Amino acid sequence: MSIAVLLMLSCSALAAAETQQLGPYNVSFDMNTDMKYQIMPEAPVEAPFANAYPLLIMTDNLTGARIFITEYKDLTDATMDTTKNIVRLTTLLRGFNVTSVDDMTIDGHPGFLVTGSDEAVPNEMKFYEAMYWLDSQSCECGPVSVGMVNVDITSSYPQDVTEGLISSIHVVPAGSPAE
Repeated sequence: MSIAVLLMLSCSALAAAETQQLGPYNVSFDMNTDMKYQIMPEAPVEAPFANAYPLLIMTDNLTGARIFITEYKDLTDATMDTTKNIVRLTTLLRGFNVTSVDDMTIDGHPGFLVTGSDEAVPNEMKFYEAMYWLDSQSCECGPVSVGMVNVDITSSYPQDVTEGLISSIHVVPAGSPAE
C-alpha cells in the first residue's frame, strides 16, 4: 500500500514539471504551487548585440514570473559582482528597496538572488530577481568572467513559489544530450 502511495505522489510531482522551448533552448521548471497560472512564451527579441527569449508565467495582474534567456553575439562581461550591481540598480529603479542579495547555485551554475520589497504596498509586496550565466568562464584579461548566455528570472510570486522555480530551473540547448 505504501509503495502505491509513493508512486502516486511521485507521478503527481512529475506532472507539475513544465517544459518549454525558448528559441534554441529547452527550459524545464516546477512552480511547486497549487496556484493556477498560465505559461505564455513571448516573441523573441532581436537586437544587433543579442537575441533574447522571454517566457511569462502569470497568475493575475500582480503575481507572475518571467524567465528571460539572453544570448549575446559576442563575449560579454559575466562577472558576478558587476551583474549583481546592475540587478540591484534595476530593482531600485522598479521602485523596490533591496532587502537582500544572496549568492546561490542555480541550475548547477554560480548565481544570485536579489530580493526587494515595496513597503508602501499592503503586505509588503516582494520582488525577486535571480540570475546566472550558462557559460561563464574566467578571462585571462583580469579578475573578470565572460559569457554569452545569461538566464534571468524575475518573480512577484511568494517566496516559497519563487524558490521552487529557481531551485528547479534547468536550461539546455535544444537537442543537447544533457536534456
